[in-house]
Amino acid sequence: MGISKNNRILIYRLGSLGDTIMALPSFHKIKNSFPLADITLLTNKPVMTKAAAIETILGTEYFFNRTINYPVGTRSIMVLFNLIRQIRALKIDTVVSITPTRSKKALFRDSLFFRAAGITNLIGFDGLKEDFEICIDPQTGIDEWEAKRLARRIKVLGDVDFNDPNNWDLHLKKTETDAANKYIDVMAQGKPVFAISLGTKNQANDWGIDNWQALLAQLSGVILNWTLIILGAEDDDHAAEECLKAWGRDGINLCGKITPRISAALLKKAELFIGHDSGPIHLAACAGIPCVGIYSARNMPGQWFPRGNNNKILYKLPECAGCGLEICTVQQKKCILSITVNEVKQAVMEIVDMKKTKVNTVLPISL
Repeated sequence: MGISKNNRILIYRLGSLGDTIMALPSFHKIKNSFPLADITLLTNKPVMTKAAAIETILGTEYFFNRTINYPVGTRSIMVLFNLIRQIRALKIDTVVSITPTRSKKALFRDSLFFRAAGITNLIGFDGLKEDFEICIDPQTGIDEWEAKRLARRIKVLGDVDFNDPNNWDLHLKKTETDAANKYIDVMAQGKPVFAISLGTKNQANDWGIDNWQALLAQLSGVILNWTLIILGAEDDDHAAEECLKAWGRDGINLCGKITPRISAALLKKAELFIGHDSGPIHLAACAGIPCVGIYSARNMPGQWFPRGNNNKILYKLPECAGCGLEICTVQQKKCILSITVNEVKQAVMEIVDMKKTKVNTVLPISL
């Protein structure tokens, strides 16, 4: 393992909500490997209103001491020079990369950049085949899980136990849990709570408002004593209001009204989450609650599954599966739109029934 000489560390990580949660065990491994270090995070600021800044997810006090903004895609020599100058001023000697890379060329370019910034100890820059392309995990027979793929990049620091809940701890503050508890106390009043999020950055992952309304109308008639909470970005507010109408009973729309960290605290009080392949499902799984995932086939099964064994992930795999498209027009999203309301309802009821009987079973993955 590379040793930091002056205990000044730089973590290089780009991404938003789901990406950050997948990297959480790696953040813990770095923190535990350098417990007394002064840590700087080099990360990007989101360019989309639906994407959360990494500080709103990890907080600003436990995992790192400060952030430096990396403008993704920049080719400006002056911008890059300014970044190098900022990093040099901090006298950092070790950089740990947990940012996915697409090629050896990109990895080599990144390593040159950090050496130009005066950093001599580089971790996570070895570049195996599995770092450049998604490979089949021999243990599961499906695409390697992203959290595992990232942790392998920094294996020199030691193995990561993905089953240890401490490695998924966001270190929420009391003020954040108190804020979440106020919503629960006012809305639920002792009733079980379930949460949904119908937003997504990618059109290809959107199940559609009509399906969500139909699902909630049906669930309203069978889970009679439950309270609904809708989470998401401000852009999801109108759709969330329409869903509340379909639900027709106790519920609250918190889209754009609370931070991801307060959302995480709130989800710890919930019994169930339903959502797309998007950041909130990973936040819910991070909080330790069972999830029903309504997934498109833009990615093959495995890589972006949420944490945990009690989740129900619904997938349909047409011949175009694995397309990677953010917007699907030619095939009209036939993968995700072929998932029926009844299939999602059935998955929800399996979890509800499991909660009723207190039986801790592992739900199968539906392909």
